[in-house]
Amino acid sequence: MTVLVTERLVLKPLHRGDLAALRTIFADKAHMWDLMDIPGRSNDPTELASYYLARSLWSFETYGVGMWGLHLRESQNTPIVGYTGAIIDVGEETDISKDVEAGWAVAPGSAGKGYVAEGTMAAFDHLFDRHRTARISAVTSPDNWASRRLMERLGLVREADITAYQGLQVVYAIDRDAWLSRGSK
Repeated sequence: MTVLVTERLVLKPLHRGDLAALRTIFADKAHMWDLMDIPGRSNDPTELASYYLARSLWSFETYGVGMWGLHLRESQNTPIVGYTGAIIDVGEETDISKDVEAGWAVAPGSAGKGYVAEGTMAAFDHLFDRHRTARISAVTSPDNWASRRLMERLGLVREADITAYQGLQVVYAIDRDAWLSRGSK
């Protein structure tokens, strides 16, 4: 189990004990609206939480990466304040040394505190250093300004507009050299 530690957080791979906290995150339509209307995917918070947990468990078992739950260092036995990491679907064959899609979310009441940015920096450091990932991308709705600001804060650059999920999406990305040259450590 790969645990990552930052100044304020301990990042642990999502586990079954995080299901209730994930459900709470997915029930927060103010922050999760862009994941709630993807065609072919349930918009029920319990089903979404189960889906995200299952694919994270599988991707950690298969590739050694997935979604990490963000735990506050001072109170690790409380529910996660969000999650971050690599998005890999169950059964997907991928080469994590080439390209990984990242994703994240924040728990209600924890937005605006920098937890997701701090955790995502640690996840990116891990992916670029340990797994020698060449490129990390992130995809969101054009109107998801909170995610887009975070992408830019992390140094990702808008790369393309694509049609995916529920329609037009924007793709941001950063390569390993650009990440390492920004002095993230």
